[in-house]
Amino acid sequence: MLQMACRWCCVIAGAVIHAAPVAAQQETNQPVSAIYRYADVADLALASSVVAHVKVKKSKRLGGKISQGVALDRIRYFVTADVIALIKAPGTQAKRLTYLIDLPSDSQARLLTPLKGEAIIFGTPGRPGEVRLVAPDAQITQSPELATMVRSILAEAAKPEAAPKVIGIANAFHAPGNLIGEGETQIFLETENGLPVSLNIRRRTGEQPRWFAAAGETVDESSAPPRRNTLLWYRLACTLPHALPPAITADLDTALSEATRADYSLVVQSLGKCQRARTPVG
Repeated sequence: MLQMACRWCCVIAGAVIHAAPVAAQQETNQPVSAIYRYADVADLALASSVVAHVKVKKSKRLGGKISQGVALDRIRYFVTADVIALIKAPGTQAKRLTYLIDLPSDSQARLLTPLKGEAIIFGTPGRPGEVRLVAPDAQITQSPELATMVRSILAEAAKPEAAPKVIGIANAFHAPGNLIGEGETQIFLETENGLPVSLNIRRRTGEQPRWFAAAGETVDESSAPPRRNTLLWYRLACTLPHALPPAITADLDTALSEATRADYSLVVQSLGKCQRARTPVG
């Protein structure tokens, strides 16, 4: 078994959404396990080509060269688990899988991701019967809530109109309205797949300011508000900087720059915090 373990190396590694005002976005962000939240699960699920519900059968603590690079407060284990269900996989997988995992050396901390019982693992294919976890701790104790969340994230991501990964902010501009306090701001985002995505903020006299995100050229202000803990919310809340980079409004005069920054702040505040319990993958 140790010879098998030595072969291993952990890998460390046109939609429109119309958002309600800040007050309507105050939803709870309950954890799906003792520590993990939506962003933690999305980080792992979206980085994985193999996601499986497994039952851990046995584990072996490893040392020596196979544990080189492991954090001082972690212990590396070689795990054998039976597959209960494949949630995502590029093809057929063995009914029994092996993988390496690094868990806290503190026994109390290790209770959060125990080496027994059922779990969901996140990885990429290795040799037949092996999975390389996408992070040293990419295993979460199974629960119905967790399984539902994982399947929902992967189902959203598989749709043709799925929200793309945001990699930056391209540019922005603000157009004042006819009355003081009115105006429209557009902020254009850079995405991993090149699909244009914009944040659109509208301010009208006597109305609460509203914003929506548009993918492609389509703009539909009647779309339903985006909900917290959905794929687009994750793409925005967990990626956008807290404030616009200075270069984005460098070419605007002072008044337009301030209006653009205020509207961007509205979006960030409306989205709320991206809460995580672990370091993101990648």
